[in-house]
Amino acid sequence: MILIRTALFILLLSLSANSYADTTTLPAALQARLDTLKQEDNLEEWIFVNLDYAVEEPVVRLPLLMSLQQRAWRVPANDYERAAWLDMLTYQGYYQLYAGNILPSIAAYETAYRYYNESPITETDILEYVLKPLGNNYTRLGDYERAAFIHSRVIEIAGQRKDRLQMASAYGNLAVAEQMREQYGEALRHARMGLAHAQVPGLLHSTIADVYLQMGKTDSAAWHAREAVRLLKGAKGENAGYWLASALQVSGDIAYSQQRYHAADRFFRDALKVMEQHYPGARKREKARLLVKMGRNDLQRQMRTEHFDKAIALLIPGVAGWPAENQLYGEFTLADALEGKADGMLQAAKKLQMQGPATAGSKNAGPTDKQLEEALHGYRLIFGVEQRLRREFFSRATRLLHQRHSRALAEKAMNTAYLLWERTKDAKYTGIMLDVMERSKAQVLLEELQSNMQNSRLRMNDTLLDRQRQLQQAVAYYDRELALQDDANARRQRAALAYELSLIQEQLKEKYPAYFTKDPANTFQPADLPEDLTVKSFFAGEDHLYIIDLQRSGIRAVRRLDNGAEKQAALQSFVARYFHNGPQAMQNDPRAYCREAYNIFRWIWNDTVPAKQYLLIPDGRLGYIPFDALLTDSVYNRDIGQWPFLAKKAATGLAYSLQTWWQQQQQTSTEKGVTGFFISKAAGSPELPAVAQEYEAVHSRMEGQYFRNESATLAVFREQLGKGGILHLSTHAFLQGDQQLPAIQLADGPFFLFELYARKFHPGLIMLSACRTGQGMLAEGEGIISLAREFTASGATGIVAGLWNVHDAAAARLTGDFYEQLPSAKNPMIALHAAKLQWLRDKEIRQQLKLPYYWAALTYIGHHHAVAVEKKGGVWYMWLILAVVLGPIIFFTVKKWR
Repeated sequence: MILIRTALFILLLSLSANSYADTTTLPAALQARLDTLKQEDNLEEWIFVNLDYAVEEPVVRLPLLMSLQQRAWRVPANDYERAAWLDMLTYQGYYQLYAGNILPSIAAYETAYRYYNESPITETDILEYVLKPLGNNYTRLGDYERAAFIHSRVIEIAGQRKDRLQMASAYGNLAVAEQMREQYGEALRHARMGLAHAQVPGLLHSTIADVYLQMGKTDSAAWHAREAVRLLKGAKGENAGYWLASALQVSGDIAYSQQRYHAADRFFRDALKVMEQHYPGARKREKARLLVKMGRNDLQRQMRTEHFDKAIALLIPGVAGWPAENQLYGEFTLADALEGKADGMLQAAKKLQMQGPATAGSKNAGPTDKQLEEALHGYRLIFGVEQRLRREFFSRATRLLHQRHSRALAEKAMNTAYLLWERTKDAKYTGIMLDVMERSKAQVLLEELQSNMQNSRLRMNDTLLDRQRQLQQAVAYYDRELALQDDANARRQRAALAYELSLIQEQLKEKYPAYFTKDPANTFQPADLPEDLTVKSFFAGEDHLYIIDLQRSGIRAVRRLDNGAEKQAALQSFVARYFHNGPQAMQNDPRAYCREAYNIFRWIWNDTVPAKQYLLIPDGRLGYIPFDALLTDSVYNRDIGQWPFLAKKAATGLAYSLQTWWQQQQQTSTEKGVTGFFISKAAGSPELPAVAQEYEAVHSRMEGQYFRNESATLAVFREQLGKGGILHLSTHAFLQGDQQLPAIQLADGPFFLFELYARKFHPGLIMLSACRTGQGMLAEGEGIISLAREFTASGATGIVAGLWNVHDAAAARLTGDFYEQLPSAKNPMIALHAAKLQWLRDKEIRQQLKLPYYWAALTYIGHHHAVAVEKKGGVWYMWLILAVVLGPIIFFTVKKWR
């Protein structure tokens, strides 16, 4: 029976979908048959009769197909019924994809995967009908880590079965996933391994051509593309048309990259023709992608095009023009179509020679502004698509990759909004610019913060939640093992656990939707800013740098600087020369430092809104700048203490974005006391002699628990993590391996920050006086992946961190002064600022140590609340002093009265 049904399934894949008026009401004869089967309790045959009917018109009858679980009167009771039920799930996955619905297709295949794993059904070809389409769906979605896991699993099972056909297919699919992750060497390796097993190598040649194209090797790409087309033109089978169209599409991409636009147009049209011939009414996503490529090609030829509108209409039926916000969903092809349409509007506007601000009565003001408005609207819609996509990605690496890819979109939106504001002076465009700034920064961090908050709210007893926590801890364990020593078996174990965790999280979203829905009320508004705080938000683009000053009353100033890439290079050079490479350059040529520091100040601060307190939201290379060390005047003074540092004019704190700052601002900690870890010497690390000074500076001032050297172990650190109050870390910090994993050194080994993910962790303040705790790898569109950022992602609401290797003696003194100021300070930013001013004013500190290399490294990131602290010699101590002083007086007074 199962073999017959499988053959029927393959046959039905080629059926076309024609319009059909009735999608849910069954013909009377069929309904009678199904009722009889239900009365006979024949679930197996009931499922198959429904499937046979649904796939006659699969797109039209998709609602019927998707309702079968709800209509079934019971769950399967034997292997035959289980096999039929699994067939139903795979049909749902296939026909959702056939109709162009990628997310429901993935959900159906994931359900099939879980169902099969609960009790494997030997008669079902799990590779062909579940794993392979599921892995390909992940690739289509852009979830490359999960795609790679599934394809690797197919290779493993196919290898055990000695199934060369499935191995060739899986290697090709894995190559595509690696290519999309920009791992081109791995992609080529997998594709070549696929060729060694392939009986029909055309599709693999197409994949290799695409990889070579991404690598810029167009000659090699063109050869493999020609081979692919030659081999696939005579191919037979259900997917032959799709494979040939893919080869033609790659050929078009190669011609496009070589600026042979007429040839590219021919290849794309041929590919679309093949798709229409083989899949009329279906494969809408693939057809839309070809239409987008044709539209891009038209734009290069300066032609008007309707291809983007046709693609949007395929993906969102019934839409004419721009879709509504509530019609959007997570789909890359939709984002590409919207961007192409917006680019077309922008191109048309440029053709009208818009120069200068629009004025009433200007001949071209009306149509040009309208086209710019349309383009800006389209770009902003894409942010909604991308946000929905990121919610579907399990892996942080995948989310960071897509955030980086969206950077060019953000710059287009910024440029268009600024142009409209410049032409019209309408304040709404500055608001849009601020919104684009926010959407292009730290989105992955924001989602991690929100996820941690959601997990902290989900504290009920639930087996799914228990399993989630177990898997999180297991994944963190393998991450730690792999960070210390690479091991192929550990990688496999980690990948399997991570994939299971991703499925559990999908189930939790379905089970507790309210916890995973964004609360619109919990978003930042300018009115949320403190009265005396000014925000300075930056956007660092390739063409321009943008700066917006924001106060509680709204946006106060907008500036745009030209030559964005050039200025970012200058910022990088400035930081490397004067800070990251030590103090020598600053000591040897202080005049040059002053000149460059003032020049940078003029770029980003000149003509701005004056304030005493700034919340700075840097972007790109600006994230490495010690803002306090910039100079506000060009006059040179030999007395370094008299230099006009920005720190003397205003207090500055940092945030990754307004929204992440607002999330941190919502959480407060009332717990007092310091939990301190001070390690001056650990195995394999150089000695830090100033740690002892820092310990004395903190311990003499603040109540708390302190762990030094051998007592500061991993076990003790993990035990203390759940506490609130202040966490102080004075030890080595570093970024481990190629992935730059942030870690801190404890007495018996490193603690990696990803180990925090499965733990309750909400300290009111973290003091990181270790080396380079605010420095790290720049993830474009996301920010600097540093130790400070990882603590933020894990739940820390306020962090003091160092941007470079902090000078030991200076760090100890500044740390002590910071804690001295903290009890009376309005917030940690003010306390740190006061400690820096105290350093600069202290006449006993040598001139050289007042160079900003020594005192400007420490920065504050986070909330603007007062921190609950308990100083040594607190209230109880005062009572003791009073008792000691007043006790004898009271004693003798009483005695005298007697």
